[in-house]
Amino acid sequence: MKPGIMIVEDESIIALNIKEILLMQGYEVTGIAPDSASAFALLERRKPDMILMDITLKNREDGIELARNITANLEIPIVFLTANDKERTIERAIDITPYGYILKPFKEAVLKTTIEIALKNFAANRNLSTTIDAINHEYTTIQNRLLLEENAKSHFVRLKYGYLYDTQEDVLLLSGKEVPLNDKEKKFMRLVVKNFGKVVSVEQIENYVWDGELVGEGALRSLIFRIRQKIPKDLITCYSKIGYKVTLG
Repeated sequence: MKPGIMIVEDESIIALNIKEILLMQGYEVTGIAPDSASAFALLERRKPDMILMDITLKNREDGIELARNITANLEIPIVFLTANDKERTIERAIDITPYGYILKPFKEAVLKTTIEIALKNFAANRNLSTTIDAINHEYTTIQNRLLLEENAKSHFVRLKYGYLYDTQEDVLLLSGKEVPLNDKEKKFMRLVVKNFGKVVSVEQIENYVWDGELVGEGALRSLIFRIRQKIPKDLITCYSKIGYKVTLG
């Protein structure tokens, strides 16, 4: 499939000339936009493989800021194509890490080479990012498994932010001091810590904490709210309408 390139250029003659060059070089042009509104409209219809971006757009819009807004939300390589060679402008463009910067007027060979290099570098960066994510995921998985094994051997369960739960005394500790919890709060913590690494269902919690008594949803929400007033909110993770899980350290 041919790589699709979007052109952001406010001068129609230049934009059409670039389009013709790209088509001759075997690329597909996904659209031409003279300003940011048109650019985002094109992006909603189709995500291109690359964007050729002029710096000064229609109504004096800033192509660098447009590029910054686009790359903040989408992974798309951007090559600036502009007559602006001022040092300050180049520094601003470099700040968003573009994949190329071509000064007008340009030669077709320069455009072709820049696009090819940009597409290859972008693909290489994505592959590297995927590899790093896979390594980090594997490392995190190993860490969590070791932590689970360590907690299984000890009566102290290490939680996030330095909290410890003493399974023998049924107390939550921080820096050696007990976190004050009432009876129902202690029962909740005992249950989720006992099932560390798992999501404890709402039904399980209600049966255990209220001894099988029928209670409304508000009772559990109120209990969680009170507990979160005493510990960091994300120490207990909520899975909407499913249950709760304690976060290990």
